[in-house]
Amino acid sequence: MKVLCVGEMLVDIIVRPVERVSFQNDTCQVQEIRITNGGDANNNAVNFTKLGSQVTYLGRIGRDDMGDYVLSLGRKAGINMDHVVRSSTADQTKSLILVNAGGDRTFLQEPGTSAEFCLEDCDLSLLDDADLLQIGGAFHLPRFDGKGSAELLRAAREKGVITSMDVTSDRTGRWKGILDPCYPYLDYFLPSIEQASMIAGTEDPRSIAEYFLERGVKNVAVKLGSRGSYFKNRETAFYAGTYSGLNIVETTGAGDAFCAGFLTGAGQGAAPVECITLATACSAFAIQAVGATAGMRELTVIQDFIRGRAPLDIRWDV
Repeated sequence: MKVLCVGEMLVDIIVRPVERVSFQNDTCQVQEIRITNGGDANNNAVNFTKLGSQVTYLGRIGRDDMGDYVLSLGRKAGINMDHVVRSSTADQTKSLILVNAGGDRTFLQEPGTSAEFCLEDCDLSLLDDADLLQIGGAFHLPRFDGKGSAELLRAAREKGVITSMDVTSDRTGRWKGILDPCYPYLDYFLPSIEQASMIAGTEDPRSIAEYFLERGVKNVAVKLGSRGSYFKNRETAFYAGTYSGLNIVETTGAGDAFCAGFLTGAGQGAAPVECITLATACSAFAIQAVGATAGMRELTVIQDFIRGRAPLDIRWDV
């Protein structure tokens, strides 16, 4: 596929393991501090590339050295970074990620370039040669969320491009209404249960999916973390489990890996169960390495993993 990944790119500073933070003017030794690129749209771009797609990233990079850093890492990963916009006023968005021994995380984030990104940063002519548009980092892009992202999705839909979106946490606490203009133009909406429940006002996956379907989304896949996922469209609905027996290191990027896997399957015309299976396998690789994209492997490796395991537990929701 030819994929456009649009939205948030940042620098991830990963510290692990951290069991507690104490402000006592003392030094605590940790196993690792790693600096790499992250952010939903960046993670999607790296993962799609590893799975074999031709990927172009659209977004803003900072005026600082960290802007140069994420630009170089994107190009090294094989992503087309020629259409990024360089900010003259903001530093690169950064996220400090503290990871405990069990792989759970907490984030401290500087908005930086994410606060500036807008529709005008997007070269709409790139839609002429795209198969799929994936927007990542919604709710962290105040000048793009809502009207801007809806306009991009509408333009993509008019050109026959598959459209998709994932979301992150809404730091404003508003949740409802911001993304309403986008739903009628989405072929796929792939939120995590934590965000989806805040938008839909319920924690029931079936009701969450129905909420988005009623607003115009064609297909909804809700990521349920260790419980698996739930898929629903107007023709079918089912719960899917996860793969067991994994060495879980940390879970950063698991949801982004899920999105890349699911949409890779969708772009190949696979049935929803096959898309969910590929998505779940990609997540399984993501959580066995430190960093949002370090664990992702080539599509053939993921497929071999699936063939070597028992089929996912699928429970049809009728």
